[in-house]
Amino acid sequence: LIILGWCFFAHADHSFDSDEGVILDGAWNLYNDRHLYSDFFEFITPGSFYLIFFIWKIFGISFWSAKIASILLLFLSAIGIYSIAQKISKNKLNILAPIFFCLATSGLPLINHNFYSLPFAIWAIYFLLLALDNSKAKYFICGGLLTGITILFLQTKGLALGTAIFLFLLGWFKGRLKTILIYLGAALIPLLIFLFWPLQTIINNLLIFPINNYQQINKVSVTSLLISTLILGLIVYLFRREKNPKIWLLLILQFFLLLTTIPLPDYYHLLIAGVPIMALTGIIINQIKNKAESIYSKLANYSIVVITMSFVLYPAIDFLVFNFKPLVSANREVFVFIENNCPGKYIYAGPFAPNVYFESRKLNATPYPWLLTGHNTPEQFLEAKEYLIKNEPSCAILAYPRSQSRFNYNQDNLVENFIRDDYYQIHGEQNFYIYKKN
Repeated sequence: LIILGWCFFAHADHSFDSDEGVILDGAWNLYNDRHLYSDFFEFITPGSFYLIFFIWKIFGISFWSAKIASILLLFLSAIGIYSIAQKISKNKLNILAPIFFCLATSGLPLINHNFYSLPFAIWAIYFLLLALDNSKAKYFICGGLLTGITILFLQTKGLALGTAIFLFLLGWFKGRLKTILIYLGAALIPLLIFLFWPLQTIINNLLIFPINNYQQINKVSVTSLLISTLILGLIVYLFRREKNPKIWLLLILQFFLLLTTIPLPDYYHLLIAGVPIMALTGIIINQIKNKAESIYSKLANYSIVVITMSFVLYPAIDFLVFNFKPLVSANREVFVFIENNCPGKYIYAGPFAPNVYFESRKLNATPYPWLLTGHNTPEQFLEAKEYLIKNEPSCAILAYPRSQSRFNYNQDNLVENFIRDDYYQIHGEQNFYIYKKN
């Protein structure tokens, strides 16, 4: 109950986050009978959009219904992490794993496809650990189904999870092809949902576009990734004589999940990817405590643990101390202004402010939730301009968040030039400008 209470407290804010806006806007489009991948563009798998869509269908359209459901998934993830740790080795120190996880994720955006893939991945791992104990088909089926569902929420994480587990099973269950096929077959079942879309659309949107266009605008320092890799190497060395296959499954999974962060190795993505090591928190401390080494060696090992935990927790502590505003909805005045000055059902918000559509309860006049030079293609910019001409939104918004600095965005582009030629500015503050049609 304490952990659940903390989850609600640490996420009791309504921030203006563009990444959360991607999912909210996608669900808002579905709620307004728009079709994913055809009426509006996305390059991530459909699970997150439909999750929020169904939540709204049941509980009504609200930011808080989406946020509360996300917090409950966070708590479900914490329970899963503790269950994984206990399944590996029953230990009182294992309670540190979910506590560490919930503290580290404090303040992070939860309405996000990276996060939504997490609880399913965690419980997939848990069922695979059960399967290692008694090889019952039902555990492989559950693990496979949850792996497939993970792919539905984020293709990269799900495929990394499935690949790591598949390779591990090949090594551990030599000569037991049936067992491996049961897992793979179960993992494929959730993927049948992709049959609702043309195969070429799925290939273009979910594979070709992100491979060719995602990393171009996400150039951040690899320092955090190198530190994370070093931490993983130290943990592998600590367990170098360990014969428990469950620990090695988690370490293999951690390696593959770290690979998925290479396109964008920032704090958020590394933290979400670091769950296998977090599950081992209590086990690592217990391993150090019970090792027959000198006091100096133990002190060095404990120092590494403390430094690592500080490295992981610092951004969360910084947020809670300096930026946390519980139960405060950011930028409400702006949306009141939009409501009073921008009639009609359409609006445009770019280059990367998709949350404007849901928050203003208006529809995107174009098929593109964001339009970033170097990321979106020239053809997409041209198509967006044509939709602006066709749908004639009463207002267009140009917002430039701080995170945009890494995008190398060029404001001299087809869409922004059109807006400045055909619209005049009626509001502007903090890099958020509202234009009205001439």
